[in-house]
Amino acid sequence: MDCPSEPASAVTSPAPASPRPRVWTVLVAFLLLLMGILAVSVTVASIAMAVEIARTGVDPRDSKAILALTEQLKTMSWLQVAGVITSSLLGLTAALLGGFLSPKPLTERLRLGKGTPLPAWAWGAALVGCFTMGQALESLSVLTGVWDYTASLKGLQAVSQGSLATFALLLFFGTLVAGTAEELFFRGYVQTRLVERWGKWAGIAGAAALFGFLHLDPIHSPMALMMGLFLGWLAERTGSLRLPIFVHILNNLTSFLLSRYAPPTAELPTSVHVTLLVVCSLAFVGVVLALRRSAFHSVRGGTEQHPLPQHAQ
Repeated sequence: MDCPSEPASAVTSPAPASPRPRVWTVLVAFLLLLMGILAVSVTVASIAMAVEIARTGVDPRDSKAILALTEQLKTMSWLQVAGVITSSLLGLTAALLGGFLSPKPLTERLRLGKGTPLPAWAWGAALVGCFTMGQALESLSVLTGVWDYTASLKGLQAVSQGSLATFALLLFFGTLVAGTAEELFFRGYVQTRLVERWGKWAGIAGAAALFGFLHLDPIHSPMALMMGLFLGWLAERTGSLRLPIFVHILNNLTSFLLSRYAPPTAELPTSVHVTLLVVCSLAFVGVVLALRRSAFHSVRGGTEQHPLPQHAQ
């Protein structure tokens, strides 16, 4: 006797597994960005070296003179500004091009939506968190003596002391353009994909590591890494780049203004740096705890908002 056939509705086939997000595309994009920045930087530096050799009459075979000239180029205002303009514009191009080539809509791929609603104080608290973390790391580098090994930070400080026109270019490209471009690329294009593939914390750490490496400086790179971790956490908590972009832009703006109008970091007394290290570290921890506990919760219900399941929407 034949067994009765099962109803068609009862026969279920396993759902096809969704393809794993590709990571190699964002890594290739990062390598192309890095090579582009290096290529332009080397070209511009070579032109600047040739101009200075012709202007000063230095013998190219004199290694000591060439070495001294190279050190001068590191603090040359227009050369530093050219580097900032190059990196910011290339980063913006890479982020937008990657977003446009993605099958997802640009706003979704780069996390340009509103994200989780935030109370007004959370924006200020996140900004204070970035300030205090950066100052604590800067004071630590001075106290440990490693500040002397940074070239990029000293170069940016030198630009800040330059002419008003040069400083205006630095403010525009180093704050508005660079802050937006770096967040779109690293926290938007790169981190979004790494989190999809590796999970939240590994994705944040991976994007922050690439962000730090791009700065190519033994002191500036670790600082950028820590900043990337904080901004990446903000992006994941809010589901949007609006807060990280806001924090990044104002952090850079404040840093440049302090470099121009405040005493140089290396000239501050040791006691001041010890105080700044302790106070800023405690303030940063307090900000993170405050944001973690209450800032990313809805005003109505007091609980963190989560999207409803598909069947309940």
